[in-house]
Amino acid sequence: MTFEHESTLARGVRLRRGGTDDLSLLLAIRAGLPMPSSSAATQSGGFLLGSDPSTYQRLLEVGLVWILELDGEAAGFTLCLADPLLRASPLWARRHEAQWSPALPMEALLSRRIAYFDQLAVLPGLRSRLWGAALALRALDELFDPQAPAGEHDLVLTTTVVEPIVNAAALPYLARVGAQRIGTLDERYPAVGRVVSALHLIDAGAYRQHIGALARRPGPATRRVLAGARSLPDLGRLLGSPKPAAPVQPETA
Repeated sequence: MTFEHESTLARGVRLRRGGTDDLSLLLAIRAGLPMPSSSAATQSGGFLLGSDPSTYQRLLEVGLVWILELDGEAAGFTLCLADPLLRASPLWARRHEAQWSPALPMEALLSRRIAYFDQLAVLPGLRSRLWGAALALRALDELFDPQAPAGEHDLVLTTTVVEPIVNAAALPYLARVGAQRIGTLDERYPAVGRVVSALHLIDAGAYRQHIGALARRPGPATRRVLAGARSLPDLGRLLGSPKPAAPVQPETA
């Protein structure tokens, strides 16, 4: 099984690898995200750290980027770092400042091969929420895929902001793939001030177990989302033969 750099999930719905020419797309998506008030909790995201143009350009050059296209228009993206880039990042340099859960053997965990799921951004809309889940899964699945160019990882680390706002947009995704909250990190950003992030860890075995459980009882929407999970060897058997993709219906006002 070879690694695929793009996937057509339905008519007008495509996931593809991002590249250095996609900076303007990432910035346009970033600008289109709803921004929560400073005291609110949000389910729609919009609070992305490290989202200046130079950071995005660098990540497009060295990171793992996936882009969601709906009817030929970019509607979302993910940014991830493979293990070597995570260990060279400012986040890794601050790992000793994190408040890790005392119940976990963090030194042993951090010695394993770890990737970092940095950002998930999806423009608002019903279709975007559905296909955004497939986008997130495709990016995460690559990190656990032994056929991927960056190699297979044992764990994936990610963060969600809990102060000054609670950004809960990614929490449903994290719950579905078996993520565990393992600590917090207190930081300061020049344009934002104090930011506290929750640290979450996804284990490869737990990921495959949760996705396999979803695949054994998929509804139509779940079946489409799981089309992004290419590294599970028995996923095709669990889902059965794929049916022809139905046309994507336009959103109603």
